[in-house]
Amino acid sequence: MMKLRLIPVLIAMLLLAGCGGDDQKTSGTITLTNELYDGDSYYFAMGLSFDEAKEVPTLPDQYRADITLMAGAVTSSGPVVAFLSSNTLDPPFSLIGTYGSESAAKSAFSELKSVGSLTWIDLAAPLAANQVWVFKSRDATYAKLRIISVTLDTSGDDPVASCTLEWVWQPDGSATFPVR
Repeated sequence: MMKLRLIPVLIAMLLLAGCGGDDQKTSGTITLTNELYDGDSYYFAMGLSFDEAKEVPTLPDQYRADITLMAGAVTSSGPVVAFLSSNTLDPPFSLIGTYGSESAAKSAFSELKSVGSLTWIDLAAPLAANQVWVFKSRDATYAKLRIISVTLDTSGDDPVASCTLEWVWQPDGSATFPVR
């Protein structure tokens, strides 16, 4: 009799364990800065990990961050700009467009359903509000990025940058972005 009572309980536990608890987050909004943190023997920044769907440290013995925000000159005689960087062998960024308004950028971002044939560059530079970028990770997964805001302060010894962006990530390596 006791065995018969345990069967429904076990079935219920199995059903609950398989219901939605492992859903991977594939989109979000985040603000990145180029602030450096003291890691005892080295300094590190915080970057965005699409796999973890959050900010993670850019530690030298780990490759968790897919993108980081930096500020500086991207050419030898160029101005200081805010830009996104990534630790990849192949160029990872492609600019889809810079739009005249937030609503036009949101529309372009929403309508971007797949990667398509793009020209890839090493840095997402210079960053500006209302841009839409595609990113290709070192693991051959893709993300689309909508730049919401960018600030850059060059008044101190080191430039200080901040960037708020919306992202949608395709974790399976296909060229089609998930519908949100």
